[in-house]
Amino acid sequence: MSTTLTIRNLALPVKQRLRVFAASHGRSMEAAAREILTQAMAEAEVEPLELAREMQRRIAAVHGTWKKPSGGKSTDDIMRELRSNE
Repeated sequence: MSTTLTIRNLALPVKQRLRVFAASHGRSMEAAAREILTQAMAEAEVEPLELAREMQRRIAAVHGTWKKPSGGKSTDDIMRELRSNE
């Protein structure tokens, strides 16, 4: 299964360190980021329900309320709505 992940607003120093890290290991930035994320998630001990509640808490802190998505909206649609309310 292939998934695309876009990371926006990555701090320049982080991007530069990732570029150097990747080059020093003979990898592309994408391959290095994929390995870092894979390893971090393998080591993370997060229960899915706990993670969902934490995400709801963070969204509510930023937007004041949590609205359960409805109507079969895609994640992209939901993210556009959240960004338009900022």
